[in-house]
Amino acid sequence: MKENSMTLHSTFFAALKANHARTNNELHAILTNTDPLRLRTRPHPEMNTMVWSIWHSYRCEDACIGRFVVPEQQVLTTQDFNTRMNIPYLGDGFGMSADDVLALSTTIDIAALAAYGNAVTAQSTKAYAHMTEWDLAVPFSEVEVRKALKTYADLASDEGTGTIEYMGSMTKADYLMKHLYGHSQYHLGEISAIDGQITGKRFFTW
Repeated sequence: MKENSMTLHSTFFAALKANHARTNNELHAILTNTDPLRLRTRPHPEMNTMVWSIWHSYRCEDACIGRFVVPEQQVLTTQDFNTRMNIPYLGDGFGMSADDVLALSTTIDIAALAAYGNAVTAQSTKAYAHMTEWDLAVPFSEVEVRKALKTYADLASDEGTGTIEYMGSMTKADYLMKHLYGHSQYHLGEISAIDGQITGKRFFTW
């Protein structure tokens, strides 16, 4: 790898590591420093809850970084977190009905969710060791995606078209920035809006 490419990788990884750590620390702080009733409250039938948004953020990171970037199974599976969190949903929350959002928010074990977040964060930090020689300016190839789909049993039912199209719609740098930082940042903003409806204040108060 040329020296300037190595410098670009190093700069990108340093920024991504810092932003990923800060964002996940913020999510964890919300869980551990906020009254559980407040976390579970849905201020409007069309809104999510704070605890659902945190769960969803962790689930998406686990699903998108595990297997496709870090070549290991999701920690949801390897550490039996669905049972530990007391929820029946294997998905990441997309397409979940309003009733399911409320049910998850009511029953989820918050301490187990915090442990899940720590486990997801720890696994995601392994990603950098696998990306040192990546060309970050190109998308994932169909071959790369199908290799993961064939490797992990929980992906066996995915025929591949949608996943290939999604992962091919952005560069690897875009994908990493979205799933290690951007998506969770979006939900931190949502959490702020939810909390504003509950407490009457728009900004973070934990």
